[in-house]
Amino acid sequence: MTAKGERRKVKGKTLRTRLFYMANLLLLFNFLLFPFAFSLVGCGKKGNPRAPELAMPETIRDLRGQTAPEGIALTWSRPLRYVDGSELRDLAGFVIYRKEISAACPDCPVPYRERATVSVEDQQKFMKTRRFRFVDQELTPQLTYRYRVFSQLLDGSLSEPSNEVEVAWRR
Repeated sequence: MTAKGERRKVKGKTLRTRLFYMANLLLLFNFLLFPFAFSLVGCGKKGNPRAPELAMPETIRDLRGQTAPEGIALTWSRPLRYVDGSELRDLAGFVIYRKEISAACPDCPVPYRERATVSVEDQQKFMKTRRFRFVDQELTPQLTYRYRVFSQLLDGSLSEPSNEVEVAWRR
């Protein structure tokens, strides 16, 4: 038995000294070894980082629109590269925007509204679709429509807008 105030000895060292060494070892692990262990894990980097503005698809420049028996047909080519020139691999689809131009006020500012999304379903195929087509059938007679198309990546980001096309629906 030990009297009050006496230190208990464990294998030649006091209990307090032993606890002090254990606490120091834990601090050493937390401040030196723990960050080193995480630096060995890595982040899964697969290539050099790119600025976000370079990771967007080239702009669609050949959007065309014309009237068809079933509505207004839009056609455009698939972008093949990012704006930095590297091959485009994560194209998810296209987002089509439309605005209505009234004959009563052709200069009135009207916002574009999202009209449709066209999915790209040939990601894993050897032969990829080169031209896309969309037919807008939700039309009002005697209105003129203006369209733009954006490419959309798998992460949801959009390209710059395509050229605009304007088509009058008279039926």
